[in-house]
Amino acid sequence: MAAERPPMIIRPCFQQDLEYVQLIYAHHVLSGAGTFEIEPPSLEEMTERWSRIVDKGWPFLVASPLSDLSRVLGFAYAVQYRDRAAYSKTFESSVYVGPTTQRQGAGALLMSELLTSLRSDGVREVLAFIGDSYNAGSIGLHKKLGFNVVGKLENVGEKHGRVLDVVIMQRTLPPPKA
Repeated sequence: MAAERPPMIIRPCFQQDLEYVQLIYAHHVLSGAGTFEIEPPSLEEMTERWSRIVDKGWPFLVASPLSDLSRVLGFAYAVQYRDRAAYSKTFESSVYVGPTTQRQGAGALLMSELLTSLRSDGVREVLAFIGDSYNAGSIGLHKKLGFNVVGKLENVGEKHGRVLDVVIMQRTLPPPKA
């Protein structure tokens, strides 16, 4: 039986949300291979990362249940792929969902809203670098949202006693409507 999907809202991430964001990310750092970080960043480090993103006007979103908007079920953000001006229309996306919220639609809602935000900002290409080529959940989510596998970096990471690949996925966004 599928898990009940709680009604949720996608909204901007605020500083008071970062404790939840840090806890969700720490879970993925410690238990998975979707990120190649080995030690979870502190709340202070997550705050600095969030500030660098939102200060540039880039999207950093959270999913919250309608019943408690102060709670965070997952988060997604995007950063310019590289710092050079020629990359200004190409962004890299990231999405993480809490362990008790997986497969309840939060990741798809977050990514859909992130893509809408990027499109309205004139972004043309969105990349996803998915840690672990066996990360079927993340690969499936991105395929569902129109991303295509465009490459694989083989044996570039090592975590939890495993040598890991990175799957590169890409989606072209249509130009924003005039």
